Amino acid sequence: MRIALWVEAGATASSVATTLDLFRLAQRFQPSGDFTPALFSSRGGPVQLTEAVTVATEARPRPFPPLEALLLPGFFAESPEGIAEALATTWRDAVAVLRTLPAGTLVGASCYGTFALAEAGLLDDRPATTTWWLAQAFRSRYPRVRLDADQALVDGGRVVTAGAMTAHADLALHLLRRLGGAALARQVGAVMLLDGARTSQLPFTSLARRYPDPLVQRAVDWLAAHLAEPITLEALARAVNASPRTLFRRFRDRAGLAPMACLQALRTDRAKELLEATADDFETITARVGYADPATFRRLFKRATSLTPGQYRRRFRG
Repeated sequence: MRIALWVEAGATASSVATTLDLFRLAQRFQPSGDFTPALFSSRGGPVQLTEAVTVATEARPRPFPPLEALLLPGFFAESPEGIAEALATTWRDAVAVLRTLPAGTLVGASCYGTFALAEAGLLDDRPATTTWWLAQAFRSRYPRVRLDADQALVDGGRVVTAGAMTAHADLALHLLRRLGGAALARQVGAVMLLDGARTSQLPFTSLARRYPDPLVQRAVDWLAAHLAEPITLEALARAVNASPRTLFRRFRDRAGLAPMACLQALRTDRAKELLEATADDFETITARVGYADPATFRRLFKRATSLTPGQYRRRFRG
């Protein structure tokens, strides 16, 4: 046995199906390669991924067999607290097995599955990525991980991590390249229209718009309504009846960024919407989101998205 995929209830069906399809094609192209993955779960039997998708699994062997690679898909959870609960219950057995794997076993995970790798300690002092919208929660829970959530895929040597949901396809193709070589990965990628060229999550990121702190929420809503105006921290603080110092501290503690950084992110998100939905030139868009200098905002936009405005429009405009 060379490869296994560990699934539990609530795992993302797209991740599981993509992995099975990809390695099935690899087996067709290289019959001697033993690329058919075993499907393990903590209890074995049918595992329900969604209301419409159930997969057959084997109970994880005891002792766990030697493998060349073990993959974990993402799974669904409503919040960082929900992820922590899933790791302590549904995925507890997987985390325990991860801690005992031989050093030579290649391990990969995507989306929330990366939290399981970190929980097992496999990402300590290693580079990694995770789903972009929970990067702050990941850093807080696992400070020893060298997280770069801007990346769609990070090869940390023994451990490979991928970002949000569909990045699992890039992960599976990359692991196939590690196990079977570039030529095999190229054959499979051609059939599945995968090239592994997606390197960044930045073009897809956006600022969270809902916060449990009422003061931060009022401030974000006010900023969103006044994007085109000149705004200072003092003006924002007056608008929400707080001192600048209190507002800055609450933003830093509850939102993970400064108020003016939040404003810049809101302006970038609005510019992305306008690039996708209108034919306005970038100078017009720059003015509509509150910047006077298109060249300055162009640099800020590229830093935030990894794309120039023109590249972004060509890629995302319908």
